[in-house]
Amino acid sequence: MNIGFIMDRDFLSGQPTDSVLVTQWLIKTSPHKMLYVTTSEGTLLGFIRLQDIQNLTGETLQEIMVPLAETQVVAPDDSTELLGPLFDNHPDWSSIPVVDKGKLIGVVPREWNIFSHRSPVEDSANFSLEPFQQQILDALYTGLIVVDHHGITRMLNPAGAEILDVKPEAVVGKPYEELAQYLFSHITDYLKGSAIPLALMGAATRGERQLRLSNHRDVLFKFGTIHHQGTLQAILVTFMDITAQKQAEALAHHQQQELEMAFALTLPNSKVEAKLKSSPEYQDVYDPESGKARVTRVIPDGTYRHVINGLRIMAELKAIGVFQLVGIDKDTLVQAFIFHDVGKAQPTLQVGQVFVPQDTFEPGFLHAGRSADWARRDYHVSTDVEWIVRYHHTRESDLPADFPSALKPMLRIFQLVDGLSAAITRRNARIAPMTLTGSVLTIDERNDDTRYDRRYQLSIYTGDIQLLSRT
Repeated sequence: MNIGFIMDRDFLSGQPTDSVLVTQWLIKTSPHKMLYVTTSEGTLLGFIRLQDIQNLTGETLQEIMVPLAETQVVAPDDSTELLGPLFDNHPDWSSIPVVDKGKLIGVVPREWNIFSHRSPVEDSANFSLEPFQQQILDALYTGLIVVDHHGITRMLNPAGAEILDVKPEAVVGKPYEELAQYLFSHITDYLKGSAIPLALMGAATRGERQLRLSNHRDVLFKFGTIHHQGTLQAILVTFMDITAQKQAEALAHHQQQELEMAFALTLPNSKVEAKLKSSPEYQDVYDPESGKARVTRVIPDGTYRHVINGLRIMAELKAIGVFQLVGIDKDTLVQAFIFHDVGKAQPTLQVGQVFVPQDTFEPGFLHAGRSADWARRDYHVSTDVEWIVRYHHTRESDLPADFPSALKPMLRIFQLVDGLSAAITRRNARIAPMTLTGSVLTIDERNDDTRYDRRYQLSIYTGDIQLLSRT
């Protein structure tokens, strides 16, 4: 086990120039027993035992601290096996600092020393599961069926009996068909859809399928076979109740339909909806060495999906308070996002086709300009909406001199939403829940394209971006 898995990121620290008197007053209510002295950048310099601070003489923490050279540190990737000897050799230590590239990132409290004093692996080498075999099978939360090579059901565990609504004594020791009648409505369905006959004939060794049972449960079945010297010995079937999952999927699908219907009502007319739905997007795999990408999927209504994903992200931003900030108007951003790609002209690509992105797609500022022109002329959008749509593909450093400075915070949010929505639509990116601290957003984007796989902070009012580590 790595130390980074158990370390505590909550620790007491101070800077070398901090006053000892002030620190003595602050630590009176602190639950910590060690104070770590670091630079303003977080570099570890030394430590002070709080029990000693009252008896040490000096004006600053640097004067009374134990220097780093006189202590030992661990790294987040180190094994927890290192902790035992360190704590044993230093009984006065209440914690051990965890340092990465010189910076203090956490501590390991003495309480975690339990991981260093467990029985060695060799002590349990003679441990046998055989005496507990039946208890293990009975304790499983998933269903388990064992069928021998003659097609006789030899075991049905309690969890499986509960899922299937079957009494084990009614089916165990009997041909599997006795059990199959609880899974299939007729013998012909069993022969067509069950893996057991195929496995008994040697035509299949593993597989899975979902069934809706007569007790109205949705169940996922997986099977595998056991062979000895090439001869089938048994068939193992594991299964689990996925009714709640299927109901959640159905609910999500229904909510998606409702969202799309609600979104359609927000569109000015059917022309905008038709334009968005007729503009495809492409999922692809990008090769940074060649600068080329290969199409893996065509999304016929991709631009429409992109807009819906963007509105979802805006809903999350609303929930965390972004639209409560001064200068941020929800209606302006929503309207701008609806219109921002109506002027998009996409090439026609096929799955498997290799292309150079900058040679295949027109520059973004061209469709941004068209979209802004149409939105202003045909739908009479506000000037703020027009500005944002027209320059949503323009870097902030390249904005025209007359671009309203008061709109820049909204443009930054718009470009953030546009990028994250494109990542979700085109690359199946996973975006962790965003957080807002003051006017600073923290975003964690998990993206298979390494160019965008990052965790970072965006200052909405200044535009500053700071990359963060995921440790």
